[in-house]
Amino acid sequence: MANGTVKWFNATKGFGFITSEDGQDLF
Repeated sequence: MANGTVKWFNATKGFGFITSEDGQDLF
């Protein structure tokens, strides 16, 4: 499991993006 900051999350669709500690955007 990757750790990072939630960029946005769509609870209706059940997915979102996070910005990981090394700066990558993860789906």
